[in-house]
Amino acid sequence: MKLFVKIFDFFLNSSVWVAIAVCALTEITCLNFELETPVNLLEFVFFGTILGYNFIKYFENKQLSVLHLNLTRINLIAVSKRFFRLKTQVKLMFFMSVLSAIVCGVKIFNLTEESLLLLVIPIILTFFYAISFNKTTLRSVTGIKIYIVGIVWALIAVLLPVLEAKIAPNYDVWLTFVQRVIFVVVLILPFDIRDLKVDRDELGTLPQKIGVKNTKLFGAVLLVFFYLLEFFKNSILEINLIVLPIVVVVTFLLLINSSEKQSKYYASFFVESIPLFWLLLLLIL
Repeated sequence: MKLFVKIFDFFLNSSVWVAIAVCALTEITCLNFELETPVNLLEFVFFGTILGYNFIKYFENKQLSVLHLNLTRINLIAVSKRFFRLKTQVKLMFFMSVLSAIVCGVKIFNLTEESLLLLVIPIILTFFYAISFNKTTLRSVTGIKIYIVGIVWALIAVLLPVLEAKIAPNYDVWLTFVQRVIFVVVLILPFDIRDLKVDRDELGTLPQKIGVKNTKLFGAVLLVFFYLLEFFKNSILEINLIVLPIVVVVTFLLLINSSEKQSKYYASFFVESIPLFWLLLLLIL
């Protein structure tokens, strides 16, 4: 049982589960717009998400300070000793990240020029989300963290598959982009509620600024807005009118039941399972 828990924790901590969630949202876009799903694209999204999230973790987690080196004075022996003193899971995360970087380096050559240009935006946002500029990162700028994450997820999961299909984003695509940003922002709220006591005040998360109750109310309003936007599209899919209310209700229930004392798997597993649940509904119904 302990081995299973360790494997499961690694599954979550190494960003594999969040990568599956982003892939699920990418596939949802393909289904909604009747696009062929290139395997190379899903592989790039999967490993790119792992690389991006672990890159951020490397610079947030002091256990990984092995990477914070003065490049003009690298002591390989000292670096090796520090690396081998790290916990096994942290070492595995490092090797998972290296593997992800290699796969992304190969798969990126299969993407279109339009996709490569688009990727510049999430790469820059991810870089400055983790790396400080004048002692400030995008994550530390008050109140914008969740919107940056929402935009990056939407760029990857909505615009990237459309551009890979060599289709110019139209009105419905941009409306879907806005919906996806809203949806991801709501998914982040249980995380912010969970981290209320540990987040620094300068982060200015919604629970810090307006309280837990109002954060849940704000999320509920966003979910209603998320669903209503579907009716403003030029092409309304009947299946979405069935699936989206279910997704909204499940997301709402997980949001209102989130708390500061939630299980460590509540947000990182159950909340992040919603995109996969959404995809399964589309495939089943």
